Amino acid sequence: TDPAPATNYVDVDRGKAAVRALEALGVHVEIPDLPGSGRPPLSQGMIATAESAAEDVYAGLASHVDAGRDVVVIEPSDLAMFRGDYDRLLPEESSEPLAEHSYELLEYVYGLLANGADTDGLNLADGDGETVAYHAHCQQRTMGLDEYSVAVLDACGYDVTTSDVECCGMAGSFGYKEQYYELAMDVGSNLEEQLRDADCDHVIASGTSCTDQIGDLLGEEPPHVIELLAPDGETT
Repeated sequence: TDPAPATNYVDVDRGKAAVRALEALGVHVEIPDLPGSGRPPLSQGMIATAESAAEDVYAGLASHVDAGRDVVVIEPSDLAMFRGDYDRLLPEESSEPLAEHSYELLEYVYGLLANGADTDGLNLADGDGETVAYHAHCQQRTMGLDEYSVAVLDACGYDVTTSDVECCGMAGSFGYKEQYYELAMDVGSNLEEQLRDADCDHVIASGTSCTDQIGDLLGEEPPHVIELLAPDGETT
């Protein structure tokens, strides 16, 4: 797996849940020591810094990719870097194999289930119509990957309501800036209304910026999809 710095140092339970879920599905997980993907500096126009980050990430993953291992990414923005932006930041012989072998976490879980893995190792719905309101990260939707989260939740017995809001209002680092806070919250008001109206047992989301924003909108930060699905237990 390729945890983003936010996962390593802030949302550590998300990363641990990812490991538990993958191991429950029979996957051996290695966590390489990597820097950030370069998404934050790229979003601010710091091309040279983003290029340096991309080179360091590829250097840390090259041996795994060459060995035929899959790279599983928790943060959708990082996968967008691997599958899109890296083709302009890295040589083609580096960017293409990395993009080909990289997967969003729930995309990968879906693939495992489609190829015979058993959902019994995951945290299944209680059988009484347990409901979920799910908001997909914008980068995830752009890549057409949000459907995999819904499919996995369905396979685990959850009744899923999805938001149709394109952006939570955070827009990467935009909503973290003091001068844009009110605007970001205003943009997010439609999402807040949809999530409250859904009145589900769980509110879940994908991506650090989305979970942070929904936490401000609802007064309680939602878990990532994998935190709902991962089996209970300790992860070292």
